[in-house]
Amino acid sequence: MDTGVVHQPRPAAPIASLAAWAAAALLAGCLLALAGMAGIYALLALATLIVFGVAAARYPGPAMAASLWCLGLCPFVWGVKSGVLPKLFGDEVLLLLYLVCLPFFYLSGARTWRRGYHWLYAALVFYLGAESLSFAIFPKDLIAYRNFLETSVLGAMLLVLFLQEGAEAETEMLGNAVAWLTAAIAALSLVERVAQRNPIMEHVTDIPYMSAQLMQLTQGAYRPYVSFFHPSEAAAFMALGAPFAIRRWMRTQSAASAAALAVIAGGLFVNATRGAWVAVAAAMLLLGRDIWKALVAAAAAAGVGALVAIAGFRNSPFMQRMLNPNNLYTRFEYWGVALRAFADHPLIGVGHMQFRQVYLAYIGDIDTAAHVDLVKVYVVDNMYLTTLVEHGVVGSIAFLGLLLLIAALLRRHRRDLANRGLAAEASFVRSAEMALVAYAVTGFFADINLFTKATKYFFILAGLGLAAGCRPSKPAARSRIAAVEERR
Repeated sequence: MDTGVVHQPRPAAPIASLAAWAAAALLAGCLLALAGMAGIYALLALATLIVFGVAAARYPGPAMAASLWCLGLCPFVWGVKSGVLPKLFGDEVLLLLYLVCLPFFYLSGARTWRRGYHWLYAALVFYLGAESLSFAIFPKDLIAYRNFLETSVLGAMLLVLFLQEGAEAETEMLGNAVAWLTAAIAALSLVERVAQRNPIMEHVTDIPYMSAQLMQLTQGAYRPYVSFFHPSEAAAFMALGAPFAIRRWMRTQSAASAAALAVIAGGLFVNATRGAWVAVAAAMLLLGRDIWKALVAAAAAAGVGALVAIAGFRNSPFMQRMLNPNNLYTRFEYWGVALRAFADHPLIGVGHMQFRQVYLAYIGDIDTAAHVDLVKVYVVDNMYLTTLVEHGVVGSIAFLGLLLLIAALLRRHRRDLANRGLAAEASFVRSAEMALVAYAVTGFFADINLFTKATKYFFILAGLGLAAGCRPSKPAARSRIAAVEERR
């Protein structure tokens, strides 16, 4: 018997490895010392990009959900004020990181490009080209450039991003992320309405419209703004997400989803943006098979609610603002001025965000019923008229064509999914359709296409809806909801 002792090989001394790492660290330190703070920031940015890219490649659902929550909850005033293009806002950091990482996912083979959307991409290119024509002719405006990059350019890129990446994630995770984000913003609106203050925004001194004192003096008639530039944008953001909260309640019938819907309804109410109310009501019509019956029921409910509110709260500042017709009169004046400006610049318009620079030349006789402060006229308060006057016929055709194409693609996807028995995916696409309707209807009451957060959010939701239609799915039996719909 061999009784010899077997000796395990001893590991080599790590002296060489330690020396190599020490030399590398010394070299990196010297380079950073030479580069200064800019080099340190660049290194931190690179490290953040790598970490986020690895996480997004493996877990696209949580990465997209985090990006959505950052967009909705990060105050718009947070960011790097460089004074030049582009300006980096805190609410879009994760979205920009995702966009930078996206090409590497496909170059490395970690993703497969979803085909079949060449018409959509062509429409996006035409839309961006038509919207940018005026920049070549009219005076340069730094704010206009920034807004165009934040809404049209970044929005189009985000639509493609979420269309491609949304197909890699679970439908329910994304739907729940949108639903609970909407509930969170509504809850913040309610808290702000009760407390009559916003601890974050009350330190903003360069935007008088957001004064905390103004909110207190008007006893709540001044609408909450949460983390958005304008209270109407907060309402539009909630209106876009409300269909996904409704979907969650219809699918789960849980107390939590019902409570979330109640909070969202309360948030929309205290926000007091009437255009958002109409938008949500119009979007909900898509849930019913008999639209006329739904219209009658909605009109009756609205009438009863209005009578109760007027009878019980007529003298409150909130109701006085709601019943004040001056807002409607002034809108008619803005719209008339916009049409006169369009008549002089019908092809490509007066330029992006340039209406406020030219409107004084088209002011005529103001209706005495409208108390208009001409110095404070900045927008047309109508997305379609704004597009017409600022981008002309060419820009309007491109914009409307893009909306109609997205609507047609969503409808086709929803019908295809329903025919395949994929009720969960079909209901998700239906929610995206409802969000599109809410965006389109809100546009009749506000320049929502100039709202940076809401417009990016619309493009994201449209991309997620389209992604649900091209997501590879296993054949599944029809769900209980589908069976109920078939029995109707």
